[in-house]
This record gives sequence, C-alpha cells and structure tokens, in this order.
Amino acid sequence: MPILPKVSRAALVVLRATLVAIVAAWAFDVPGRIGIALYTEQFLALVIGICTTTVLLEPIEGRATVLRWIDAGVAAAVLVLFCYVAVHYPQLQLSLALAPPAAVALGIVMIAGVLEATRRKTGPFLPILVFVLIGFVFVGPHLPDVFQTRPVGFSRLVVYLGLDTNALFGKILAIASIVVVPFIVFGFLLNAFGGSAFFSGVASALVGRFKGGPAKVSVAGSAAFGMVSGSAVANVVAVGSVSIPMMTRAGYAKRVAAAIEAVSSTGGQLMPPIMGASAFLMAELLELPYRNVVAAAILPALFFYVALFLAVDFEARRLNIGAATAEDGRTGRRISGWQFLLPVGVLLYLLFVENRTAEFAGIYSVMTLIAVHLLYPFNRFGEKLRQVGNALLGSMAAITDIIMIAATAGLIIGVLNVTGVSFAITLQMLAISQDSLALLLVLTAVLCIVLGLGMPTVGVYVLLATLAAPALVELAIAPLAAHFYVLYFGMLSMITPPIAIASFAAASVARTDPWKTSFSSLRVGAGVYLIPVAFVLQPELLLLGDPGDTAIAALRLLVSVALLTAVVIGFAARPLNAPLRFAGAVLALMNIVPFGYVADAILWIALAGGAGLLLTVVRPIRRAPASAVEEASHV
Repeated sequence: MPILPKVSRAALVVLRATLVAIVAAWAFDVPGRIGIALYTEQFLALVIGICTTTVLLEPIEGRATVLRWIDAGVAAAVLVLFCYVAVHYPQLQLSLALAPPAAVALGIVMIAGVLEATRRKTGPFLPILVFVLIGFVFVGPHLPDVFQTRPVGFSRLVVYLGLDTNALFGKILAIASIVVVPFIVFGFLLNAFGGSAFFSGVASALVGRFKGGPAKVSVAGSAAFGMVSGSAVANVVAVGSVSIPMMTRAGYAKRVAAAIEAVSSTGGQLMPPIMGASAFLMAELLELPYRNVVAAAILPALFFYVALFLAVDFEARRLNIGAATAEDGRTGRRISGWQFLLPVGVLLYLLFVENRTAEFAGIYSVMTLIAVHLLYPFNRFGEKLRQVGNALLGSMAAITDIIMIAATAGLIIGVLNVTGVSFAITLQMLAISQDSLALLLVLTAVLCIVLGLGMPTVGVYVLLATLAAPALVELAIAPLAAHFYVLYFGMLSMITPPIAIASFAAASVARTDPWKTSFSSLRVGAGVYLIPVAFVLQPELLLLGDPGDTAIAALRLLVSVALLTAVVIGFAARPLNAPLRFAGAVLALMNIVPFGYVADAILWIALAGGAGLLLTVVRPIRRAPASAVEEASHV
C-alpha cells in the first residue's frame, strides 16, 4: 500500500485523539487548574486548526495521487499556522489594528483553509456566500445611498475576518466548540452504544398496537431519539434503517415511508432537551438561560409531532394499514437498554433542577453515559473500553461538521458586521414588506427555505438570526418568537424541495426516488408549516403569556393542524369531498389568527366550527388488530 494513505490514516487518528484531549482539557479547566492562563481564542485556534486539517486529510474517492500530496501539504501548513496563532495570539492581538503584512498572509491562508474544508464538508453554498459578501465589501461603497456600505480595505478585512473576535474566532465558533460539542458527543455515543434501538423499542411498545402502527413507531421513535441526538440525518439513519422497512412491509409506499421518517427525524431538532446546535446558539444570541429556550420549545415540538401523528393515522386509515406485527418486534420482545435513561435523567436534572450551564450538563451526561456503558452489565470490560475509544474518535467526525459550519458562519457575520450590510438588509426587508407582518413572514420563510438548499439547519439559523430576525423584532414580534420562527423554517428546509437533506437521506435508506420523497414529505408534514406562523402571531404558545391564554391558543392550534392535515391527506375517518376540504382549510387558517386582529366573536365561531367539523370527520384512534394488510393504491 502506498505510504501516503497509511500516513494520512495515522494522522487522522492522532488528530482526532488530540481533539478529544483538547476539548476534555478545556471542559475541565485543566489549564486553569495548573496555573496556565489562556485566551478562549487560543483554544478555538487549536480546535478549528485540527478540524480543518482532518477534513483536508480525509481521502476523496478517485482523487489523483499528486492532489492527495497537495492536500497533505496544505493540511500540514494550515495546522502549523493555526498552532502558531494558538501560541502567539496574545501578541498578535496587540497588532491587529495595524494589519501588518504577516498577519494579512496568516489570515489569507487560514480563511482559505476553512472555506475549502467547509466546501468539502457541506458543499459549495457557504463558501460561495462568503466570497459574494467579500466581493460586495468592495462594491458596496459605490452603490446608491440606500444600498451603500462602509468602505473597508483589503488588509483590514482579511485581518478582521481571520483573527478578530467578532469573525472567525467569534461567539458562534465559541458556542459550537464549548457548548455544543458535549451534546454532539452525547448523541453520537448514545447511538453507538445502542440507544436508538432502545428508543425504537419503547416507541414500538407504546404505539405499535395502533392502526398504522409501524409509521407511529417511526414518529415516536424519532421524537424520542431526537430528544438526545438533535440531528435530522442521524435520526434518519439510526431510526429509519429499522422503521422504513417496517412501514413498507405494512403497506406504505416506499416514498411515503421515507417521507414519514424524514419529517419525524427533522422534528428532533426541536425536541427538548438537546434540540440540536441551533438552540444553544439561540440561547447565547438572546442572552437567555438555555432552559428558557427549552421551555419555549415544548409546545411547538409537541404540536409538530401531533400534526405528524395525525397525518400517519389518517394515511393508515385511508390505506387500511393495521398494527405492527410480531415480525416488526411489537410483541414477544423484551425491551433492553433501560440504563440509557440514567444519563438522560442526569442531563435533565442538571439543566432544570440544578440550573447548571448547558456545557456542564452535557459533559457530565457524557461521563455518566460512558460509565453506564462500561459498568452495566459488568462484563467484556476491555472490549467495551475499546468501544468507547472508537466511539469518541468517531464522534470527532460529527464534531468537525459543526465546527466548520460555525467557523464559516463566523466569517459571514464578520463581513456583515464590518460593512454594516446586516443593518441594511434588515431595512430593505422592512421596506419590501412595507411594514406588513404577513408579507414579512412569507419573505422570511422563503429566505429560510432558499438558504437551506443543502445547508444544515444551524447554518441557516445563524444567517437568518443575523439578517431576518431583527426585521421581525422591528415589527413588535417578541425576540424569542422571531428567532424560533427562523429556526423552525430553517429546520423545515430539510424536508422542503428542491434540496431536502433529510428527505434525500431517507430516500437513500428506502431506495426510492428522492424528488418524489421530498414532495411526499410536504404532504405528510403539511400541518407543521402552520405552527411557526401560529407562535409568531400568538407568542403564548412559547409560554410567554398568561397560562389561560396559552391553553386557548394551544386548543386553537390543535384544531388548525388537525384540519389542515386532514384536508391535505384528503381522508380522516372517511374520504373528504371538495366542500369539506375547502371548509377545513378556511377554518384551519382562521384559527391561527390572534384575537384582536378581527372581531373576537368571529374567531370563537371559527374555533367552534373547526372543532365541530373535526368531530364529524375524525373518530377516536382505536387499537387495531395486527392482521394482514389489505393492498391499496398509493397517492
């Protein structure tokens, strides 16, 4: 075997092990305990340097040997430069304002390395956006006044982006490296140790006996696993590999089974207590305790899964699909893995009882999970120890993804800050919408979907939190509601055509057409698109108001999502004709209009009418026999 692949593999193992050690040392404040005072930026330089280097060293299939050597050389140079920054950052910080040539050269190489690594990890969108914004820096000062930006010299821009604490080494990278990393490791280890199988087993026992049981197992299992993984694609792979075959055996078309799994896995990013990386960023950007963000997410997450649960129930009734069978593991199988509830319980206790910081709770939950895996049952200790080591190294690949996204997002925010573009975009959005909240909501939703074309939710959220959320706040929307709105629609970009990452991943598992799967995801998840609009118009749904108002808003939203889901599926307890579907759509929309926008009496009538219509077309969910499935055609 050629020497380069061997060296690259060895280097990757060493770098990932080093990253584990650095993150753990920083988490437990090892430098402080031994009397070494370090800037946070020195830690960040090491983290981003190692992550960038590992991406550049990862083999690319079909790449020529000469290009691999070039990759190795560039990776080594990038690592050396970032290590230099880590060691000399206090001295560099003193000379940043002067933008010396050495600092400019250093910044150019660092920025180029980060953008290339990001391109390899997430595709070209984010790096292209950075280049477009950098180009705009030099065009902006020459535009008409309404679009004009501050002039910035090239040297000043490069040094600012590469070394300033408001760009590459800014808050976004710090949150990702310090707060988010423990939770990514937690979710990865939980899956590696068998946690996804446990949650799927619990879901199967709870809902598998109902009509459309296999699909409901997918929904419940993805919701449960999403609580601790926070990753849509990870959910699709972990839960979908079991649930999608179950659904297709039961009678769901492959594209429908994949769509159900994609939508249910996407909702995991909204499920407390972990909620994906975006929630930690939201807490920091809004300067709120993380538990406040978690509390606000409870009702939106609950209604997300209520809407999806109703969709799969109506679809099961339309196709006459019964309960999960013994072949699917619903009966005759003893659920194992209850020990995984202990680290989850530790996480919840530290967050909500002890009121500890998110990173503290995440670190000690990881330690508890590792201890549980090693000690219960207490056998094959050496093999389990190797398993833990391999899982920790494997989790570093997942960490690299989020670190690269955070680093590039920091560059984007740096450009926006240094030129004042973010403020100009906010003003333009308000001007285009003409201070119309409805138009601004539509514009923001479209921006979220467009920016989410192949880009992870965290990247979409960071951009829209900077660009769009301030415009919503200017129209008197509560800041928490505005940020949840852009997070929610950024999340929905993962199931919305034309590039729906979660739908495409589920289609790959199901071996079906990704394009058709993404449109089936729209149909299955139709009800969830109402939810962000509802909590912007009625912030009580984020627990921001009186409990009585929250209860009424929740009841109205329940009626809305149930009606819209039935209208789109075209079936509840029986087929819905065109007049019923039209009436249901009108009543669904009326029930998200807040009191005070129109006469309250009309809205109370709409609530009563919507509830009455539901009672006529929906019968209670009953237990279904695990009998043979009737063949049915699929839409």
